[in-house]
Amino acid sequence: MRLAILSDIHEDYVSLRKIVGKAEARGFDKLICLGDISGFSLPFYKYGKSRNASACLALIREKCDMVIAGNHDLHASGQSPILPEQIQGKEYWQHEDDLDPGYSEEDIAFLAGLPQHAVLSTPSFNILFSHYAYPNISGIVKGFYSWEKEFSPHFDYMKKHDCQLCFTGHAHPRGFYVVHPDGFKQYRYRSIRLSVFPCILGIPPVTRHKHRSGFCIFDTDSQSLQAIR
Repeated sequence: MRLAILSDIHEDYVSLRKIVGKAEARGFDKLICLGDISGFSLPFYKYGKSRNASACLALIREKCDMVIAGNHDLHASGQSPILPEQIQGKEYWQHEDDLDPGYSEEDIAFLAGLPQHAVLSTPSFNILFSHYAYPNISGIVKGFYSWEKEFSPHFDYMKKHDCQLCFTGHAHPRGFYVVHPDGFKQYRYRSIRLSVFPCILGIPPVTRHKHRSGFCIFDTDSQSLQAIR
């Protein structure tokens, strides 16, 4: 099975159309979105004239087989996630700079109904999909993880859901990163074959911010991963 996986669109309709077109040209069995369809602020993002949250959401709903909520989607739909005890009281994103995405009531209802994680069963193993890593599964708490020990609770979360592999977004890497219980390594846009599990993969954003736009294709049979610009 070929999985095309994208994340962190941030209302960048131009980049989303390009990414979806590239994914379709390469072929996939399922297209999966890891959240943050919403979330545009100035001066952080520079494509104010072409941003279109509603068009992004419509394209995601048309093309994707699985959609996960990100922290900006929760904010846009008025949802407050229940935070695990480990991160209660920590500083979290207020999203006070996010511009109004202009969603319809039906758009908001769709976003409000999105899960914060999903599991896909394959012949090889189960795969977990989430916007970020447990206990900050939705990315609502400020801060990013940059070494393997910080991901230990997420490996426990994967084990709880009987998953050997997980895909996450949120961090906007230039390329992707691979985390094992004993190591964290970053890669640029390239292909690798996964051979050590359990494993967490952080994928690039769709948004063109800082020229990082990309997506991933994972083949569950060959266990090969491609990060594509």
